[in-house]
Order: sequence, then structure tokens, then C-alpha cells
Amino acid sequence: MRAIHWRFGSLFWRLTLTYLIATLVAALAIECAITLMPLLRNFQQDNVSPLQALEKQGAARISTSIDNISVNSDEESLRYALALPLFDDIYRDEPRLTFVALFDHNGRLLTSISCTRSQLISLGSRRCTQQTQQKLSKLQTYRATQQTLRQINNPNRSSTPVIHHLPTGESLVSIPVQGSNKQTRVSLLVAVNGSLAPQNTYTMSPEQLIATLWSYWQPAGFYFIFLASALGTGAGMLISHNLTRRLHRIAQATQKWSQGEFQSAIHDDAHDELGQLSKDLNNMAEQLQMLLLTRGKLAIIEERTRLKRDLHDAVKQHLFAVQMQLSAGRVLFQKDATSSYHHLIEAEKLAVLAQQELATLIEALRPVALTDKNLIVALEEFCHAWSQRTAIMLSVHTEQIPPLTSAIEQAIFRVTQEALSNIARHSEAHNVSLELLATPGAITLNITDDGHGFNSSTVHAKKHSIGLQSMRERIEAIYGLFAIESTACGTSIKVHIPVAVQKEEQ
Repeated sequence: MRAIHWRFGSLFWRLTLTYLIATLVAALAIECAITLMPLLRNFQQDNVSPLQALEKQGAARISTSIDNISVNSDEESLRYALALPLFDDIYRDEPRLTFVALFDHNGRLLTSISCTRSQLISLGSRRCTQQTQQKLSKLQTYRATQQTLRQINNPNRSSTPVIHHLPTGESLVSIPVQGSNKQTRVSLLVAVNGSLAPQNTYTMSPEQLIATLWSYWQPAGFYFIFLASALGTGAGMLISHNLTRRLHRIAQATQKWSQGEFQSAIHDDAHDELGQLSKDLNNMAEQLQMLLLTRGKLAIIEERTRLKRDLHDAVKQHLFAVQMQLSAGRVLFQKDATSSYHHLIEAEKLAVLAQQELATLIEALRPVALTDKNLIVALEEFCHAWSQRTAIMLSVHTEQIPPLTSAIEQAIFRVTQEALSNIARHSEAHNVSLELLATPGAITLNITDDGHGFNSSTVHAKKHSIGLQSMRERIEAIYGLFAIESTACGTSIKVHIPVAVQKEEQ
């Protein structure tokens, strides 16, 4: 498991990286939503006119100090306390202010200003005062300004703002500010350079948006993103560790099953999909084990049946004939010694045949040591021993063959055993030929004898046809072709095995 965890291309790290990315994206989305919601609320505000903004901001700032304003108030103090902050507040928005003045209810000028705080610092107080006086003198030359000042001096003036348009394109606005007694105490006179039509009072450029996000996110926003990413990575590592550990258990169990160790089981008590998969795989392993045991038992029963048949058809018949010859020799021993002698000779021949049959059966039952030698060597040794035992000439011709699977080698060897056994018992042949040839993508086995042959149409009704059927089934199990031809001059068996198909199936 440790090797899997630290291999960065593994499922563990891919799942962990997925959790990290998902958590990071979610944290960024939450931070953006939290930051942008107030901004969106500001963007969704209703459009207001600059005049309404002037009334709201001017009245809000002046009304807090209106009761303290009197004819004895210092002009410079009022400028810094009221006019300058008001000018700064309204100057940042469009349209821009160019002049602000305060008049009392008698029309006396309390204070005025035409520069911002930054301009006041850069130009100086004296220069700013001169600029304000020049602006006021210029405004007084206009008829609209004179008319506005007369309205301010009028005791019966209206409480609504008055707007006049100057020849310079500016708008002169007079806004009365009432005191706590609902009487007009101060009039605010402003000169606006721009349109007074309604507009959205809240705009933001992309640079301002980025700067706002940056100011909101540091440092608490970055701490939140880092903490969320760390928690997501930790959770991803825990979940990935549990998942890969369970998958590794399944992989270990299936590897042991491939080696035949079906007693190994997957231990997973979870009730999710992987737990159900583990249970299904355990059930499959048990069924495979039962199937292999059943096939093994069937193979044992089949081998016992064949052995019983061979003993009955060959050895038992020979021993019965030996018994008959010995019985005849015993009866004729005192009457006709010559006939008795011939019966003993026949009994001896039958005993030799029975011995040969038993040797053939024992050779077929003996395990073939193909793991210690290759197929060609094993075939040559078996054929040489068979020829010596049966006194039948056997010629063997083999070619260099490619490496074969154990299933193909066992099938070829068993078919050869069965074919030579049938030749020795039934064909009465004198010469046998065996060829093992290698063709492109296939192996060919040819076995031919010069015996008396048999009738293929009636052989299936006889007991020894089980041997032929067994050979056919062995070859077809490895996807090969089995063919047999028999005439009065001999029998020929041809086997064709496609090696490439068998390797893919294995």
C-alpha cells in the first residue's frame, strides 16, 4: 500500500488532486459570492438624479450643524467644517461641482469654496480663497445668479430647490436647508458642471473591481481559501486511502485466485458498491472452486470407467482364455500329452499378452513428466518403450516446434498414448508412423498404421469407441481439429491445433 500511495500517477493521488481542485474552486466561488453580493446590490439600486443627490448629501451634512450657525460664525471655520467636506463628497461623482456657497436666511454669505481638499493643500489657503472669490465674482455677473440671490433674500421663498442655467453651460442650484423648527435657516448654492438628468450613481471599472476583491480577500479571504484547501486535501487523502486499500484487497485476492488459491477471500464488510462487488467475487471464487472440484471428480470417474473397460476388454479376456487353456491341458495331460503341451503353450502366449496389456495400462496411468523435459523428448521416449513392449515397428519424425502451453502438450501426449494403445490392442499392425510437424500458426500430428482397420459407421456402437471420443474431446477442448480415416489397409489419425488461438485463449 505504501508503494501505491507514493506513486504519483496512482489512483490515490489522482483522487486527492480532484478533491483539492474541487475544494479550491468551491472556496473561490464562495469568496467571490460574498464579495460581489454587496457590489451587486449597489449596482441594482434605482437611478437617482444629481439634484436628489445634492439635496440628500447637502442636507445631511449641514442639518447636523445648522442650529449652531449664526451671523457671528467665522467664515474660515465654516469653510473647513461644512463647505470643504461637502465639496469633497459631491465632487467625486458626475456631474462635477465647481462652486459651493452657504447663505443665511437673510441672504448674507456665510462661506464659499471652489476647490477640493487636495487642491487646497497643493495651492494653499490663500490661493484657494482667491480662486473662490474670482468664481463668486464671475457668477454674480450673470443674470441667473442675481435672480437666484434675490430669491434667497425673499422671506417668502419656496422650500424647493431652484435651478438656473448659466451661459457657460453650468447649472446653478439653490437648495434651502430647514432647521429643527421647519424654517429655512441656510441656503446652499452650488454650481454644477454637467447634466442634472437621472443616472446610475454607482459605477465601477474592472480595475476598481479587482482592487475591491483584493482588499476584501486579504488577509481573511486567503486564510479561508488556504484552510478550505487543506481540509479538502485531507478529506481527499482519507477517502482515497480507504478506496485504494479496498481495491488493493480485491487485486490481491484475484491474483491468488489466478494461481489456484481459491481459499483466499476478500474481507470487506461495507454495504456500498465495492462491498457488494467483493461479495459477488467471493461467491464467484467459491463457484469456481466447486466447479474445479466437480471436474476433478468427473475426470477421476471417467478414468476409472476407461480403466475398468480396458481391464474387462483386454486383461480379463486374456486371463479367461488362459484359464480355459490350463483347464484343457489338465484334462488332456494323462490322455494326450502332445495336445496338453499345445494348450500350455497357448496359455503362456495369452499370459504374455495379458502382461503386455497391464504394462500398457500402467504406462497410461503413470504421470507424464513434461515439466522436466519437452514434448518431443517425452514422445520419443514413450514411443521407443511402446515399440519394445509391443514388438511393433514405430518410426517417429518430429520438427522443431515453438513453445507450447501445458494444455496443448498434455493433449498431444494423451492422444498419442490413446492412439498407440488402440493400435496395439485392435489393429494387428506391423508398422506405425508418427509425425509431429510445425506449420505457420499451427501444430500437426499424424499417426498411421498398416493394420486391418475398422468400419467407422459401426465403431461407435462398440465399447472401445469411447477412446476415440476421448481423443476428439481433448483436441476440441484446445480449439483443434480431429480427423480419423480407416480402411482395410490401415488407419490414419490427423490432428490440427491452431497455436495462436490457443495462446490468446490462455
